[in-house]
Amino acid sequence: MLVFVLVLAAGACAGTPAEESKEPASTPSENNSQETSAEESHELFYNLPKDVNYEGETVTFLVVGDYSELYKSVEVMPQESSYETLQRAVQDRNNLVSERFGVEITEVRTTSGADMLDKIRSSSMSGVSEYDIVMPYMYDAATLSMEGYFFDLNTLENVHLDQPYYDQNSVKGFSIRHKNYFASGDLCLLDYACTHALVFNKDMIDEHNLESPYDLVKNHQWTLDKMEEMAHGVASDSDGTEGMGYLDTYGFLVNRNFAASMFVGCGFRLTEKNADDEPIVALGKESAANAFDKIFQLVNDKTSVGRIDDTAGPYFTSATAGGKSCWVAATESVANKKALFRALAIIDVFDLGEYDCNFGILPTPMLDKNQDDYLCRVSTVLSSCVAIPVNVKDKDMASIVLDAMMQASTDTSKKAYFQTILKERKIQDNESEEMLDIIFGGRVYDLAYLYDWGGSGVTLSSFMDGIAFSDSNTFVSTWDSISKATEQSIAGTIEAYRSLE
Repeated sequence: MLVFVLVLAAGACAGTPAEESKEPASTPSENNSQETSAEESHELFYNLPKDVNYEGETVTFLVVGDYSELYKSVEVMPQESSYETLQRAVQDRNNLVSERFGVEITEVRTTSGADMLDKIRSSSMSGVSEYDIVMPYMYDAATLSMEGYFFDLNTLENVHLDQPYYDQNSVKGFSIRHKNYFASGDLCLLDYACTHALVFNKDMIDEHNLESPYDLVKNHQWTLDKMEEMAHGVASDSDGTEGMGYLDTYGFLVNRNFAASMFVGCGFRLTEKNADDEPIVALGKESAANAFDKIFQLVNDKTSVGRIDDTAGPYFTSATAGGKSCWVAATESVANKKALFRALAIIDVFDLGEYDCNFGILPTPMLDKNQDDYLCRVSTVLSSCVAIPVNVKDKDMASIVLDAMMQASTDTSKKAYFQTILKERKIQDNESEEMLDIIFGGRVYDLAYLYDWGGSGVTLSSFMDGIAFSDSNTFVSTWDSISKATEQSIAGTIEAYRSLE
């Protein structure tokens, strides 16, 4: 959501660990569950100590700074670059926490991509506790947690990971051996911004007498086959120049890293968990190869599909020749009724909302109607999360303030972003609001996107995207070539976490 607020599109977000103070619980929910009444559960801070006042103590967050034009922090302290509505909501939230617990909220902003890792490592090595709560990108959080810099949040009495103000999909998705060294929740906005989905031009649906995509979603019929069928029905070489270029009419515009998102949308994972909550590879199935084959055929249908960031493809090359970035060209294609569907990250909705365009938003299509739910992958490279360093000066204060910030964000900063900014200002119909609820409710976090598991140059998280824009579907052979190295590197990660116990 941080990214949403910045209003520029850079294409769909692309796609990597700690001492404990108590015996860990077997699951996050068992560790933090409490017997509460329905009335208590609606009271802000009901599950935090009632007699705590830190009398002006400063709680310092370490956050992503302004070097990242789009993917920077705007959710801890009010930022001039964000919407005024969000600025007010952030301040209101901070006031609630400050007044209740007697703390002063402040932040330190990083200055480069490596600065987050450097600051956390150097703070720990120096023996000086500089940061109470840190908010690295998820990929960096995985690296740091594996090195032992973060508490297992399940061991902290006042961090309630089982509560709805934490993203339960992230809690379950990020855990290894029933430990959560970092998590996401209502305080964190970037995971909303980097959630993959689709938009469509509603006028093109009407003009071509096509079925309502909203109805298809609601009736459990929004599938890859249906999207491909509809895409074929509108595509044409329409710009008066022979050959397909960015000014022609496409049924579907797709970027490279959306291939894996469609794979996830079809109900598959790159990794699963065993009974010990350890990651295992989930690709060794014929059904997975068959699903990818359908995706490969779709993105390689050059008569109706434009490959946005394929540097050798006609869409990219013609857009570049016309003085457009491929991402701006893709946004304009949807706005100008030159693309029926476009894959994107939710942040890109903001740019599209600046055009006079009648558009809607959709979840990633399912493989077939027998699938239970719509699933939308979160690109984790530029999504932030929360963690508490093991050298924090007061882990109880950090725990209480972290949980309080998560709770108080639900009806302040998250609401301002999600409802006021996204729904009321950018999305143009009630159905799209329903779609957003489906999209965010079906977010998927796969551990493969947090760790570089695989062979040299070809990893578990990247190999599908590379194949998708190639001339040959080598899914089976490529996986066979990296499977052993992948399993070995997963085993190394598990062993690194075991060594922290």
